[in-house]
Amino acid sequence: MMMRRASVLLIAVYAAACATSAPPPKPVVTTAAAPTHQSPSAAKLQSDDYRRALEAAYDEIVAREGKPVAGPKVGLDAPKVDVEAVASIPIPDHRTIRGALQYFTTDLKPSIQESLIRSAKYKKLIDKALDDYKLPRGLAYLPVIESAYVPSVTSRAGAHGIWQFMPETAREYGLRVDWWVDERADPERSTRAAAAYLRDLYRQFNDWPLALAAYNAGPGRIRRAMNATGGTTFWELLENEAVPKETRGYVPTFFATLTIASDPTTYGFRLGQPLDLDLKPVEVEGPLSLRYLASVGNIDEAVLRDLNPSLRQGIVPPGKATVRIPSKAADAVMARASTLKNEDANVAICSYTLREGENLQRLARSLGTDVDTLVAMNNLRSASSISEGDSIYLPVRARELGSLLNHSDAYYAVKKGDTYYSIAKSHNLTVDELLGLNELEVEHKLHPGERLRVIAPRTVTAGGM
Repeated sequence: MMMRRASVLLIAVYAAACATSAPPPKPVVTTAAAPTHQSPSAAKLQSDDYRRALEAAYDEIVAREGKPVAGPKVGLDAPKVDVEAVASIPIPDHRTIRGALQYFTTDLKPSIQESLIRSAKYKKLIDKALDDYKLPRGLAYLPVIESAYVPSVTSRAGAHGIWQFMPETAREYGLRVDWWVDERADPERSTRAAAAYLRDLYRQFNDWPLALAAYNAGPGRIRRAMNATGGTTFWELLENEAVPKETRGYVPTFFATLTIASDPTTYGFRLGQPLDLDLKPVEVEGPLSLRYLASVGNIDEAVLRDLNPSLRQGIVPPGKATVRIPSKAADAVMARASTLKNEDANVAICSYTLREGENLQRLARSLGTDVDTLVAMNNLRSASSISEGDSIYLPVRARELGSLLNHSDAYYAVKKGDTYYSIAKSHNLTVDELLGLNELEVEHKLHPGERLRVIAPRTVTAGGM
């Protein structure tokens, strides 16, 4: 894909290796340690810190601009390079890129390496989407600086998923974002949306550094900066400090990432081998909990959640939906797909028709939840937009609804800082009793807003309650 290049940029064409304008120092090559398995939550915690470091990268880049970088070695034994990625987007020769490369090969090296290994899980689906949209394959490495390929990452501004879409932009590009589903976390659907967005940005700016800056800061902001300064390249906007500091760091860090991907061994990294995941899409009808689906397919629930990260509540939403499951479990699930919804007695969702005098405020109080949750899960404009006779979904098991409506203190809504011990103590329970009432294991992580039963359900007998 051809680009307008400013004369100030020197384009380095990579084949087996590349060289900067200054003689490179002797490369320092290290062997990356084999990756260890991490839970999605552990990966998210690490990637949150990593993303904060990237958001503040510009100061680090400037501080490192004059420092040496491990340079590519040229010779018969030159390491294999990612030819398709590096040939797809010319890498400018700019001081900030060298500063970013120095940062990535020192302080951020462990995080960059972990991200490159994690990319293997998504490389093939990303490459396919880029090919379908006729985009350069080098963009497959953009999530290294966006999310470290962790679908659950959310930025301080509210961007989410591998491609860090804001909710409004996600919806504009066809992604579902609501209480039930956040397709920004769906690697396949979000990748295709990102490809469409990047294609539109390139058509608008006809220059990849500017398009990437617009992906980070928004196209309107970049266009205003160009109009205000008269600048025609990203590098001019950078020199004039016409774009946010985060964006001034964002574009150089992408090109530093692409430089590493073009010749990882030389810089002391290694890429993960692209994976062929043995998965099968299966259509089911919700509401249906992933916990029950996992038990039917004899799958670990954590694995099923990891394969379907867009299901925010761990529940397939009402209606027909497709879930990804390991192929070995497909037959068992497909054989019962039409009846699973009715068999799942533990799904914490039920349908309810409002009676005379009832409203969302009263229902929320009885269920130990909040009005905003009921509004969100039913996609309502406001709490007052429903009335007697309307049917809604409630976040509670059907078998428990009656006792809850008659006994509003039966559940407790978890608050930030709560622990099993603090909740149990405040309700005169032991931790084991609390876990038993909620059919939970102690390893289950509490989340603010989650409802826990704190009073045992009453049993109906022939003699009454």
